Amino acid sequence: MSDDKMKRLFEALAPAPTDEQKEKMYRNLLAHSRSGSTKLGRRGVPTRRTRFAVMAALLTVLLTTTALAAAYRGLDETFLKFLSPSTPEQAAYLSNGAYTIDKQVANEEGTLVLKQAIGDGNLAYILMDFIAPKGMALNAARYRFENPNTTTNESFHGTGFKLLDDGNPNDNKISMVMSVMTENSLEGQTARFRFTNLQGADPFPGIFKTVIAGAWEAEFKLDFKAYSSLYQPNRKIDLYGYEAVLKSVSVSPISIALKIESEFAKEIGEAARERRESGQDEEADEYPITIRYADGTSETTGVFSGLHLSDLLSRQILTIKTFDKVINDKEISSVVFFGAEVPIDNRSSAAE
Repeated sequence: MSDDKMKRLFEALAPAPTDEQKEKMYRNLLAHSRSGSTKLGRRGVPTRRTRFAVMAALLTVLLTTTALAAAYRGLDETFLKFLSPSTPEQAAYLSNGAYTIDKQVANEEGTLVLKQAIGDGNLAYILMDFIAPKGMALNAARYRFENPNTTTNESFHGTGFKLLDDGNPNDNKISMVMSVMTENSLEGQTARFRFTNLQGADPFPGIFKTVIAGAWEAEFKLDFKAYSSLYQPNRKIDLYGYEAVLKSVSVSPISIALKIESEFAKEIGEAARERRESGQDEEADEYPITIRYADGTSETTGVFSGLHLSDLLSRQILTIKTFDKVINDKEISSVVFFGAEVPIDNRSSAAE
């Protein structure tokens, strides 16, 4: 295979990998073929083939697997499972925008390993491992830090934690994703975090209790590539009987964020709470959105997941919708919010 054809194979995975990345992929793929864990490995590869021919044959088979396609470009496999991209192209895009933190904070109580970050205009996901002292099993259904103190250029941070499946639920290590939701993107900002007291809990509605007391501090730059595409409809809408203006809609594979302005922000908030309480559903989405797809299907958020913030002084409302897995924003044709339909231009979507 010619050098030019090989270059195009790499570009199909992600734009312009470095020579070092190509070398790493070659070593990983070659070791994979020798392990006997794939059909190609079981057939064997004649040693007389050239290095590029070996790489080409392996890439042809292995790059059809989303996990391998992203992992060899640097996206952690555990992170990839959490994101669950819908296509290999989306997996490659997410991998290309991720930032490797590679920072470790250790003390007698345990070790916190900050691994990778991805983000968009309003949300950042940070992948981390926590390793307890030897002999201690971390096998609760849920984990979090009691007080994740976050310092960036943003004045407000909404944070949360999700425990991930790392393949061994009964050892002394857990993997978590921390979500940080803000009014503006954290892309390129330097962040300082202070994590206090690891807590565990049974499945919801189990109560969190401290399992390891301690504190872990770290500072690092969030040099991820923001995925969002911003739309500014400036459309008048009716929110619970009050006039408002839908100023912007930000769409990415990991969230959809809407900014609204209204002189009646306080009244809108009270009406939304009354709606939730009358329905006796604490998890109901008071500000639902409908996502319409190019194939004619649609889905509406019924359960709240994300962040809702009202600033009564500036009369601005921010609502961020997060999802169990990344959405295929390339297939979205429009977003509907309280009767206002905002067309989405797929040409500027994250899957390009």
